[in-house]
Amino acid sequence: MIKAILFDLDDTLWDAAPALMRAEAAQYAWIEQHAPRVAARYPNEELRNLRRDLAERRPDIAHDFTRLRIEALAERLVECDYPATLAEDCIAHFVTVRSQVTLYDDVLPALERLGRDYALVALTNGNADLSVSGLEAHFCACVSPAEVGARKPDPAMFHAALAHAGADPAEAVHVGDQPLYDVEGARRVGLRTVWVNRTSSVWPAEYARAHAEVATLAELEPALGRL
Repeated sequence: MIKAILFDLDDTLWDAAPALMRAEAAQYAWIEQHAPRVAARYPNEELRNLRRDLAERRPDIAHDFTRLRIEALAERLVECDYPATLAEDCIAHFVTVRSQVTLYDDVLPALERLGRDYALVALTNGNADLSVSGLEAHFCACVSPAEVGARKPDPAMFHAALAHAGADPAEAVHVGDQPLYDVEGARRVGLRTVWVNRTSSVWPAEYARAHAEVATLAELEPALGRL
């Protein structure tokens, strides 16, 4: 019997790229306004490269994209004689903008229906704020790398979500768009899986297929009934 459904967020409930692009632009605009010496020294692409470098130097925070952004920007601020604490304000602004998403049309109707029968838990490698996205009321929890100390497909992410739902692996289904991070990661923990394939992609041969495949969440309830 299914008691809980775990949902990925980015590219499962909304198209992540537009929100991330807006947030990147908003972050750089914030830097231009509040730390112009940083903007004068570093174009946005170089700031991205420096974040990647920091992730390699600091594997202890590489899983947490918010902390990584804060620490990388703090280094640049100190270099340019600004207080490192400004980084937290800047990245809070980034997170707010990246959380202002446009949901796929099928999302709210599906969550409203499923929430009547199942515990719903969000499970993301990103840093979207569900209170900003307007989805907080539909989920009993949102599990992120900042909480767990790891990213999908690490089993710890799925175990944390199951704990929030009060469910065993056999009582839960994970729904997501990524063959490795979502489907394979959940399969390794013993969860049943649904692949959300909105782009008619070809399943990669190196992974076992999901238990079900849907093109939209409008197809999810019938798929759950077949599991």
